[in-house]
Amino acid sequence: MSQYETIIETLTTLFPVWVMYKPSAVTWLQTDLFTVGLGFVMLSMGLTLTFEDFRRCLRNPWTVGVGFLAQYLIKSVLGFFIAMTLKLCAPLATGLMLVSCCPGGQASNVATYISKGNVALSVLMTTCSTISAIVMTPLLTKLLAGQLVPVDAACCQMDFFPSSLHK
Repeated sequence: MSQYETIIETLTTLFPVWVMYKPSAVTWLQTDLFTVGLGFVMLSMGLTLTFEDFRRCLRNPWTVGVGFLAQYLIKSVLGFFIAMTLKLCAPLATGLMLVSCCPGGQASNVATYISKGNVALSVLMTTCSTISAIVMTPLLTKLLAGQLVPVDAACCQMDFFPSSLHK
């Protein structure tokens, strides 16, 4: 590995540490630039993958299934359990449950890449959980948070858009 690659590798590996130590290093980044930066990071990680990486993951499809169950079953129930155990008020408990019912997103791919994990598997799991979030997030929110506040799972997707789009 060249000296340049060693420096980049070290900076990448220590990214979570220096962001926690000095958050102002990245808080200057505007929303538009952040989106472009995230897209660049995702593209960069994607360029490290090959079709064989994905084929290898698909030879053991149960790994994606286990990730799916962990994402939607374990995480959601854990959010509910924490809210009930801490006896959070309804708004806080509902917020915690809603967050626990949502998929993880691209941050897990970055963490997997930094930790030298199976990035192809992480990308597959992120894709599956993001696509299934259309159904799973409203359903789990209805089942769990619906015990504290009224939740209309059929309209959950619409609630995120401005009322002018409901016409």
